[in-house]
Amino acid sequence: MFLNWTDVWNKVIVPTLETFMAPYSILRKVFPQVLLLGVAVYVNAVVFMTFQHLDLLSAIYAGVNVVTTVGLYAPPISQMPSTEKVVLILTIIFAVGLYTSIIQSLVSTVVRRDSWIDARARWRGSHMRQHTVLIGEGEVLKGAIRRLEIYGVDYVVLTDDKGNLKGDRVIVGNPKDEKDILSTGIMEAKNAIISMNNDMDSLLVTLKVQKLNPPLPVTCIVRDSSLVEEFKTAGADMVITSEDILGRITASAALSNNVSGLIFSSRIRDDIIIGFFQVSREVKIGDLPQGIVPLAIVREGSLDPFFSKDTTLRVGESLVVIGNPSLFRKVKEVLGS
Repeated sequence: MFLNWTDVWNKVIVPTLETFMAPYSILRKVFPQVLLLGVAVYVNAVVFMTFQHLDLLSAIYAGVNVVTTVGLYAPPISQMPSTEKVVLILTIIFAVGLYTSIIQSLVSTVVRRDSWIDARARWRGSHMRQHTVLIGEGEVLKGAIRRLEIYGVDYVVLTDDKGNLKGDRVIVGNPKDEKDILSTGIMEAKNAIISMNNDMDSLLVTLKVQKLNPPLPVTCIVRDSSLVEEFKTAGADMVITSEDILGRITASAALSNNVSGLIFSSRIRDDIIIGFFQVSREVKIGDLPQGIVPLAIVREGSLDPFFSKDTTLRVGESLVVIGNPSLFRKVKEVLGS
């Protein structure tokens, strides 16, 4: 078994670190308000230092009293200059509302479980490597997530569907917002799958993903088959039309119970699919994991179906296999791809 550093990073190190880093992500949400509150305290402190001639620490103490309306420090009003009164009135009006807003926001953010889950998902996504990014909504995306879970693929989801998609790998945000897309770790991902309920939204997301990371392989699920060329022009490497796929599956299943590598049979419990792999190290066919059946070797653009267990796979060749996709990770490890 070859040590896969990416798996160790994504499955062990990142989940461990995110437990400690998530609180800082939560605090970032209220940081702008806390900063404004600090400015209000500072302005009051300067006023007290200027007109009341207090030292810095005492002035900050007095400023906090004004902002929080505690009233532990109250200089004689009759002795206060008019300028000081005007500045304090304005800062009190500004700061009291801000202070109340911060407390409400802080309590609401901290006690909501969804906030912590979202913070962990964003931290995880931005630090993962060689993972799959799923962007969108709907049943197609849910089905893809279930399969990725079964096959042990590392993934992060960006969706605006708050009700149906949940978990510590799900970022609830705006799929069309570049900042939210970046929080999925799109710059370090190995591929992206886009499936929005509206094809125009999918097209917009595709353009944004290609703008952020042009070399990234992108697969788009679309409803309207007439938009395939538009998606390819936008940068999609693969465009899957749901109506076309369903039609092919229905017709193929009726003819042979075999659909593009997916075998539908009551006698077979697991999915059997065809996989294509690049060879990045020299290995023998016999080194492949049990349960994987090699079909052909692609050499210089030609298929070679004639080989034995002792046949050596060379760097730069491709291998076509059939088997349970849960074993494909081991195939990639053996081939170094």
